[in-house]
Amino acid sequence: MADGSAAADCVMTARLSRRALLTASAAALPLFVTGCKGIQALGTPPPPPADVRTLQAAISAEEAMVARYASALRLLTPAQSSPYSAVGSEIAAYASAGAVHAEHVAHLAQLRSRLVEPPGAKPAAHPPPLSPSSGPSPVAGTSGRDAVLGELAVAEQAASDRLIGDLDGLPSSLAQLFASIAASEATHVEFLQAAGRGR
Repeated sequence: MADGSAAADCVMTARLSRRALLTASAAALPLFVTGCKGIQALGTPPPPPADVRTLQAAISAEEAMVARYASALRLLTPAQSSPYSAVGSEIAAYASAGAVHAEHVAHLAQLRSRLVEPPGAKPAAHPPPLSPSSGPSPVAGTSGRDAVLGELAVAEQAASDRLIGDLDGLPSSLAQLFASIAASEATHVEFLQAAGRGR
């Protein structure tokens, strides 16, 4: 009789063990399936912090400024047919815009160097360099050159004001870079205005 009772206990234990195993497996299955999905199971990544978004906006604005100067330089290219008396002022206007363009290229490189992309992130698309042969024809006359330089000066002032307005809440090193670029752009305004007056 004792042997029969022991055999029944063994059968009952085996059933419990199988039941426990099946229950545990069923509970673990969703976790296993979730694990197979990888990072997607965690949902969409959070948006970048405010300072990163501000930096990205500054990079986009600086890219637009570099493109604006590339277009202006095509307009300010001294014309082959210009009278000798006008060549000097044409070259001076072109050289002035070229010097400021070079500074914007340097500003863009500094801003891009501060943007740290997470591993595996798709690199930001940068606009392709503009072809010197494409775009509008050079402007004719002093008034045309002055208008181009005047538009650049207005854009410089707006860019400087925007960077100053973005300083709040930035880490100190990024705030210093923004302030430095804003100060440089403020000096560009006076430089371009003087170039437009032929000084």
